[in-house]
Amino acid sequence: MASIEWKTGNSRSSTTGLNMAWEMAGPEQAPTIVLIAGLGCQLTMWNDAFCKPLLDLGYRLLRFDNRDMGLTDQHPTHIKVNIPATFIRNKLGLKTPTNYTLDLMAEDAIGLIDALKLENPHVVGVSMGGMIAQIVAAKAPEKIGKLVTLMSSTNSPDLPGPTPNVMYNMFLRKPKSSHVDHVVEHVERVFTAIGSPGYPPDPVKLRERARAAYQRAYRPAGAIRQTHCIVATGSIEKYTREIKVPTCVIHGLDDPLLKKDCSERIARLVPGSRLHLIKGLGHDLPEALADTFGDIIHRHLA
Repeated sequence: MASIEWKTGNSRSSTTGLNMAWEMAGPEQAPTIVLIAGLGCQLTMWNDAFCKPLLDLGYRLLRFDNRDMGLTDQHPTHIKVNIPATFIRNKLGLKTPTNYTLDLMAEDAIGLIDALKLENPHVVGVSMGGMIAQIVAAKAPEKIGKLVTLMSSTNSPDLPGPTPNVMYNMFLRKPKSSHVDHVVEHVERVFTAIGSPGYPPDPVKLRERARAAYQRAYRPAGAIRQTHCIVATGSIEKYTREIKVPTCVIHGLDDPLLKKDCSERIARLVPGSRLHLIKGLGHDLPEALADTFGDIIHRHLA
């Protein structure tokens, strides 16, 4: 597969002033899809295998680094993060002070759309990015076209949580050190735990992507702050209920991180939304399903 030529740039969000790194591919006159990445992931999580079918279908793609990740600015920090305590407070329905919320991350995205003068782009968000996308759709429906959430959630505390194996490998077990080999080993362990049982990742490609991501930017503290942001924000259902733009909801039947109930809740709360449940899909973007993702998204957007 020929590699995609991405145009790179940096723009300040017109709403938050955050300097954000982005990449764009596809013809300028084509309908645009804004891709919002998940927890702890850089824009490169939207790999070429996932993006190529959409480019071949005639779309222009914009992918960007969320705050605290990749080459986008770090948010000023003033609050000490305690993830386990925040998980407990969240389950008890208690509020926790946080450096920023998913609402602010949605404002980053809205401001980037404005800064790049994109006209009613469609928005596709994965996992945490799907939560951000829901808030964007609720707060700025006049600025976007249609919405697609991939393996996402309303973040309600009453939804089922990750399996114990995922909790341990993703949130409790840390890399042995910050050395690239140890970080790559950790990333492989995490994505093996959350990956698709029906479409197991190629270990060699997984390690290659992890090494490339490390070399581009390694910001573990940002990933911790993003985790804290998600948990401290709590339920976003007040936004989900307000979504009026056409919405497509995609989830894996075998997702061990966010169970299918999470997307089923989105589909129930958004009138007229389309729910697609995929057998064998976990919490990743398998190359084997790239054409399937592209087809579902295209049929919704077209």
